[in-house]
Amino acid sequence: MSRKRPGKKELAPLIAALPETEKNDLLLRLAMGDEPQLGAELLRRPRGEPPAVTVPGQRSAAELLDAAHTRATERLQRAERVRAEARAKKLTAPAADEEAIWREVENHVAHEQAARYDVAVALLVELRDACDHVERGPLVPAAAGRAP
Repeated sequence: MSRKRPGKKELAPLIAALPETEKNDLLLRLAMGDEPQLGAELLRRPRGEPPAVTVPGQRSAAELLDAAHTRATERLQRAERVRAEARAKKLTAPAADEEAIWREVENHVAHEQAARYDVAVALLVELRDACDHVERGPLVPAAAGRAP
């Protein structure tokens, strides 16, 4: 069973009858915008209900939603940092062992098979990305430029 909200005619005399200090307090609280229940508190007064008491440590739904959003954002940022660190680690390793990768590429190309060419290309792409990550170009061995 829902109660009908009082209209302007019912509220105007109730608000006019409030002591000035209480009106000022209500207006200040309304202007601060931190109390979404303020309207409900004002509507309870004509019915003789006590004002809602805010328990220290309790949070409003808006505060809970803000906190949940903040935590979700932090969780996403943390996951992104972990992904970035893993990618950096993955990209740094090939740049450190570049000569071995070139030998492996030459070995695959020497077999003159399409599938092995694909593996060689994938290795070269990985090496290029690794060298871009460490901000230097790949060191192309002298033998890589010669035709077999």
